[in-house]
Amino acid sequence: MRDTETAWYRLEVEERIGREPQAIRRMFAGVARRYDLLNRCLSLGQDRRWRRSLIAAVADAPAGPCLDLATGTGDIALLLPCPVVGADFCLEMLALGRAKARRSARLPGWVAADALGLPFRDRSFAAVTVAFGVRNFSSLTAGLAEIVRVLAPGGLLGVLEFQRPPVRWKAALHRMWGRWVVAPLGGWLSDDGSAYAYLPASMADFPDRSGLQAALRSAGLYVVKGCEFSLGVVGLTVARKEE
Repeated sequence: MRDTETAWYRLEVEERIGREPQAIRRMFAGVARRYDLLNRCLSLGQDRRWRRSLIAAVADAPAGPCLDLATGTGDIALLLPCPVVGADFCLEMLALGRAKARRSARLPGWVAADALGLPFRDRSFAAVTVAFGVRNFSSLTAGLAEIVRVLAPGGLLGVLEFQRPPVRWKAALHRMWGRWVVAPLGGWLSDDGSAYAYLPASMADFPDRSGLQAALRSAGLYVVKGCEFSLGVVGLTVARKEE
């Protein structure tokens, strides 16, 4: 029985590292109930500051609606000071976002959608925000192409994402945090222990900050801002679509 459980656990992590969409969707559905709590705990409360920085970074976007892609439970969508649509492919996450919206003054629109096939017209949004979502795209190239398609000319894309710290000692510290804190605590508090083994593993083969910026430029955007938080573990990148 133990060998069977271990094999299942490894299969789940391997599927997720491969960005298999159904595996990623199951993962988020499994952790949705404790997702906000785990974000607060595992970031030591810093995730709120990171998200506020993302919102401030797209404040210079042209007037118009915003798309919060991979919205999860809607933390960004509920704070953006403009008409906003929160989109995610996990229905369990969207349900929690809608419940949070009923307790707030904000009323975003909620849409179940895959980032690689967005159900919106070309040039629909003045800004697109993605917080900790692009790392899970099954194809970064295809996901960025869809974002560029729905982004209006002159519109801003703000990406908040985990990344590998470029400095060796910071990278070593982050690996220790992932192994000895993130995976055990995430497994203990969530309903899916393998989900928080995936988190540090998914960062290992995702582009670093310069690689992400290169991908944005290849998609037809130009980078206007980049900064780091928490010893370089989190990066904020802002890019604009040509007018």
